[in-house]
Amino acid sequence: MARGSKLSPELEALADEYFNWRMQDKPQYATFVGIHDYDDLLDDMSLDAYKTRYDQSIAFLELAEALEANLTQHADLVNIRVMKNELTTYIEGYPYQGFLTPISYLEGPHVDLSRLISWMVYETPEDYEKLLSRYGRLPLQLQQIGELMEEGVAQGHLQHAISMKNVSDDLLKFVVTSAEDSPLWSPLTSFPENFTQEQITDFQTRGADILVNQVSPAFQQLSDYVAMSYTTRPDIAVTSLPNGPELYSQLVRFHTSTSMTISEIHQLGLQEVDRIEGEMAKIVSELGYNMTVPEFSDMIKNDPQFYYDNPDDLLAGFQDIVYNVIPPQLPLVFINIPEAELIVVPDPKPGGTGAFYLAGSYDGSRPGIFYVNTYHYDATPKYNMMTLSMHEGNPGHHLQGSHSIESPTMPYFRRVTDDRNYGQAPSIFPLNTAFIEGWGLYAESLGFDMDLYGDPYDRYGHFSEEIFRACRLVVDTGIHALGWTRDDAIDFMLLHTARSRVEIANEVDRYITWPGQALAYKIGDLKFLELKARAADEMGDAYDIKQYHQVVLESVGPLDLVEDEVNDWINSAS
Repeated sequence: MARGSKLSPELEALADEYFNWRMQDKPQYATFVGIHDYDDLLDDMSLDAYKTRYDQSIAFLELAEALEANLTQHADLVNIRVMKNELTTYIEGYPYQGFLTPISYLEGPHVDLSRLISWMVYETPEDYEKLLSRYGRLPLQLQQIGELMEEGVAQGHLQHAISMKNVSDDLLKFVVTSAEDSPLWSPLTSFPENFTQEQITDFQTRGADILVNQVSPAFQQLSDYVAMSYTTRPDIAVTSLPNGPELYSQLVRFHTSTSMTISEIHQLGLQEVDRIEGEMAKIVSELGYNMTVPEFSDMIKNDPQFYYDNPDDLLAGFQDIVYNVIPPQLPLVFINIPEAELIVVPDPKPGGTGAFYLAGSYDGSRPGIFYVNTYHYDATPKYNMMTLSMHEGNPGHHLQGSHSIESPTMPYFRRVTDDRNYGQAPSIFPLNTAFIEGWGLYAESLGFDMDLYGDPYDRYGHFSEEIFRACRLVVDTGIHALGWTRDDAIDFMLLHTARSRVEIANEVDRYITWPGQALAYKIGDLKFLELKARAADEMGDAYDIKQYHQVVLESVGPLDLVEDEVNDWINSAS
């Protein structure tokens, strides 16, 4: 994996060894990244495998610490710092055993497998052999998932019923008597032109046998376990679990990479809600209405003119913004704009979030994908579309993620993130949630710098989305530490945002399922804004927003690293 970077040879060797281990250890992650050497394998999800990862992480940390003492170049010290943070995060999170909750309505084989097979390549007979090998390994992995869940029940590490809604039924979609009815059959419906009919028939026959006689019974067994035997926790708060308060505190640190207390985060959220409501009130007045912000929000979120009549028009509206409106404005605030393609595609799932992004592959063979929930097309208001597009696409997740992937200096392990298994936090390698989601929210504010908020309704939508993230600070801590009910959380967000009840209910269910994750957005955003203001104030005429963004984008990692790198940049100009 050596790539002619500016790392010292010793660090480059360790970075390559570490990255190669991550790919070999998690072959599904490798497929997501775009490395197809392990497409015949699935992640080992046995308890022994998790213990082995822990032991190997300790070994790599010892190597990193020994090497660090001999490093002098700034780039080397930054990269070894990030590597140590990744390993320390995994080691410190391991005892909480988040992997004992491997399934929810948001994650698990019923969600992940269809994406996994879409990330694979299908060009040669070997590629199809890898697919069949991967299918053949599914029964063992599904058995391992069931064993993890059983261990979770034994230890009291449980999901709430809300997090398990429809999971059993979704698993049953893979239980078929005809292979053609399986969600996993699609790769076996088309083949390259140079394949003979004999080859095609062979792959389809063997594939059908595996899907019907091996995979289908394994899914049936896991579905039966979820429906009839799995125990859910009675309280929505993760703090109701054994060691729950310590677990939630660890989750907060994992996702925010700060030392803020839960109380401090809750109060910060309340302050931000008040501040942003003041900005929204100014727009209500500008539009000539004499009403409160909640009254105005109720009016527009119930006004049919702000919604599309069908899913195709909603998708086309997002595509126009993403493909035509935003790109010409990016050079106003960025240099070295990534070349990676971004596409907007539908995600017609009833329980899905409004939108989400999946990064492209490191080799450019798979574009970045902005998924739009088209099932609830009549619950996505037009005034939110500009800011949402900026968050998920450019200059948000797509630009940030593509910048890392295309970076000529970052080692591979920093260029990609294992953007899966959120529900297993904090017992996973860092997602850099505060950086990545904080950047996504910060990117929405760049609509002002890029002249994209001329329409007051788009501006109102922007602040509505920002206050939505501020509400998350209040609601996530309320649910998991302060005794709030699901209805308390929904009512608070209905009062302070212009989102529909359907959207809010889906979001609150996500906060119940992924404790702490929702805190990262505003924490990261506020840090980027703070550093931006500090740089502009202290650098004066030497300040350049494009250079500021370049420094931040090259600082992927915990927020304290970002702050140190920006401070170094500020000091270098004096």
